Amino acid sequence: MIISQGQLVRERHGSQDMENYTAKLVSYEALHHMVDLIQRVYDALPNKEVLFVDSYEDMKQDIDEGAKIIGVYGEENQMIAYRYVSFPGLQDRNLGYDVGVPKDELDKVCQLETTVVDPPYRGNNLQYMTLSMMKPIVATEGYKHMVCTISPYNYFSVNNIMRHGLKIKDLKKKYGTLPDNSDGIWRYILHGRIDQKINTPIEKMVNVPMTMIEKQKELLETGFIGHELHRDQSLDYVQYSSLLENSR
Repeated sequence: MIISQGQLVRERHGSQDMENYTAKLVSYEALHHMVDLIQRVYDALPNKEVLFVDSYEDMKQDIDEGAKIIGVYGEENQMIAYRYVSFPGLQDRNLGYDVGVPKDELDKVCQLETTVVDPPYRGNNLQYMTLSMMKPIVATEGYKHMVCTISPYNYFSVNNIMRHGLKIKDLKKKYGTLPDNSDGIWRYILHGRIDQKINTPIEKMVNVPMTMIEKQKELLETGFIGHELHRDQSLDYVQYSSLLENSR
């Protein structure tokens, strides 16, 4: 199913060329391309902590359980980006538990999994665009909440997600091998409702650099929420006037 077509910029041998793209919903046929792309992107990263690599088996299981994938393809029918979302329901891995989604709405959670863009195509806003494409699809199927994890060292991904209205509700180590994830990697946990935006007046605000992990944890534990990201890679943490309406 084709969702969108257009043009984007490709960086090639130091110059920029325009290239046609097609974005479409894909399934099992795209899995090997997704694994190849995420591994290439991961191998090129100077800081490996910013990306958690999904395995073929995990993605296949998610597809079996209804996950949706938007694949973006270039003129040579090569995958240049993908956005992948899952619907964890009442499983323990549902991030809704972390951010206080009501129990009777956990089955309405859409979990934003990995989004990957081939380096020559960065700068085309593909992370933001693919989420714009995905939101009406999942909303039509009755999902109300979006949740995701992002590294606090990945400014661009945090920016793309927060521009869609998601807020930082927690900061903890995830994806470890120990039961308490103490050997895991730092991740923001973001949440937003698909069908509404927060418009409650702000009572308090504190600006903190993204690199100050412990200060952010302290704020989150005392009822603040990561509200807005700035270009200097600092965040405004706020307390809303109605804590009940915006409870974590």
